[in-house]
Amino acid sequence: MAEKRPSDNTLNHILKYTGVFGGVQGLTMLMGVIRNKLTSKLLGTVGQGLLMEYTSIIEGVHATTNCGVGFSSVRRASELFESGGEAAIKSFVLTVRTWCLWIGLVGVVLCATASPLLSRILFEGSSREAFNIACLSPMLLCLAITMGEVSVLKGLRRLKRVAIITTLSAVATLILTVPIYLALGISGIIIAMNLSTAAVTIIHLSFTVPIYPWRVSPASAAVFREGWSMIRIGVPYVLAAVAGSIMSIIVIAILKSDGGDEVVGLYRAGYVLMGSYAGLVFAAFDSDYFPRLSSVNADIVRRNELMNRQILVSVLLIAPLLIAMIVMMPVILRVLHTEAFLPATSMAVCAVFYPFFRALSMPMSYMALARGDSHYYLGAEVIYDAASVLLIWLAFNRWGLAGAGVGLSLSALFDVLLVGCAYGYIYKIRLAKLTLAMATTQAIIVGASLAVCLLTDGLTKYLAGAALLAISALISLHVLKKKS
Repeated sequence: MAEKRPSDNTLNHILKYTGVFGGVQGLTMLMGVIRNKLTSKLLGTVGQGLLMEYTSIIEGVHATTNCGVGFSSVRRASELFESGGEAAIKSFVLTVRTWCLWIGLVGVVLCATASPLLSRILFEGSSREAFNIACLSPMLLCLAITMGEVSVLKGLRRLKRVAIITTLSAVATLILTVPIYLALGISGIIIAMNLSTAAVTIIHLSFTVPIYPWRVSPASAAVFREGWSMIRIGVPYVLAAVAGSIMSIIVIAILKSDGGDEVVGLYRAGYVLMGSYAGLVFAAFDSDYFPRLSSVNADIVRRNELMNRQILVSVLLIAPLLIAMIVMMPVILRVLHTEAFLPATSMAVCAVFYPFFRALSMPMSYMALARGDSHYYLGAEVIYDAASVLLIWLAFNRWGLAGAGVGLSLSALFDVLLVGCAYGYIYKIRLAKLTLAMATTQAIIVGASLAVCLLTDGLTKYLAGAALLAISALISLHVLKKKS
């Protein structure tokens, strides 16, 4: 039976799927933590390092060859879903699957043929790993097929299926890989990676093929022409991701040149805490918010309403979470890492406004993507990345590791101003009075919590932090209860 067409862009809907995908993201992260703990014991540091290198190779080749089809197809599918044309949807699903099949085959060939070169580059000039890298190439076909299936589900708002698939995939990866590592050790890495990736693809197909039976048309000129528009929109999105990766590499190089590997490790620990765990609130953006925004991208009033509601929910949910995190940061670092990582506390605390301002800027940034103007998105991301490097470098030179956190917060503020001004002019986006009022109020409370963490310690810090957390949570609860 087909899933019900989702209701309008209400706060109830946004809250529901923010909770659903936040919970799924949390479960996926938990599965990842368990898997990493077990693989570290079963494979040792050498095996774990080899696993990370193989994973980086596959992710790099996939990112190079996917042409942003997984992203751009969501936008088009959302538009077709809104218009309700079933025949057009079936035709588009065929186009997406055909293009993903070709992308996967190109990835397989590229990985296999480039394996000697990749081995020499990544393994100290030796070609001994070329065969193993070539054996990983089937993963590229699986990843491309999976990309197409999940993009169709997102675009057609089959969000319950997306949530279930994500959960099953995380559990299946854990169940399949650990026994192989236990039985074969390092020798089982290639088998485990291929098997788990194939299993994830099969899980996706088992949820999509009953809705739209598998059909491809690899020799059709019409399918090629229809898919070319996805490439045109998707490539700038991929380039923006590349620019972000380059920015991260430059920041790490700056930190390493002045502070060494230890400072880089501390920075990464703080960044992951403030970025990944606070990102639980952002987990629904790609799966829920972007498809809905794409479907109303031509209506200024509706897209502004949706953007404001998404920002409002994100700010009200993330502010109490951030306050709790920075107040308890020393405890969190001890639990997730060791006491050796406690020097990262100041950096993580000072980076508290990084995820807070991202809750404001990200819903605005998706506007260009929803409109199909990915060149605007690329331009804004490149400017933001350049400003981030400059701000982190300046703040790190002045205040050390804590300054890196300050630089992250300032870069996110810069992004809000950049996107708000540029897209405000181009797309007429406007923040509603309630959205602006709640963002300002919660920013003041988060700022007060930051001051408490920096200026006080012991019982005073925890009591004051608890009071500010209560105020923030009560405000959020009152507004969400009133409006939803």
